[in-house]
Amino acid sequence: MKDKKKIYFLIFTIILGISLIVLEKPYHADKPYYAKRIFKSERAFGDDYFDIYEIKSKKDEKIDGKSIDDNYYKEVKRFKTMMSTYESEIDNYNDLCDSIDSLEKKPNTVYSFEENIDKHGHRTMYIFNSDLGIGYIFDFQI
Repeated sequence: MKDKKKIYFLIFTIILGISLIVLEKPYHADKPYYAKRIFKSERAFGDDYFDIYEIKSKKDEKIDGKSIDDNYYKEVKRFKTMMSTYESEIDNYNDLCDSIDSLEKKPNTVYSFEENIDKHGHRTMYIFNSDLGIGYIFDFQI
């Protein structure tokens, strides 16, 4: 009887492990870029969070967006304020801010801002420069 329990436990553990590997898809796996989370805020009540991703374009993929404009600066202000509240927790905070500022000034930098209607309070913004092939995603849920 103990052997059966050990076998069931082993099978359950293997299935659980495989499930976790399969379900752990990279952020935006279906998008034209690779994303690496560079900051993950502590999850708050109701799963509120603020995460930052560095993105790099996949080979021969184009990332669409709007050119930097006044609306960009209006929307990014919220995310930069959030960044400043987590300054002590974000590795290389000043370098990250400098990199974002640099991208904002470069030609061929685009952005996209989305508010998710299905998930109230979810906002996502990315900034990306096609010449450099890099950018950032700000992912905020309140």
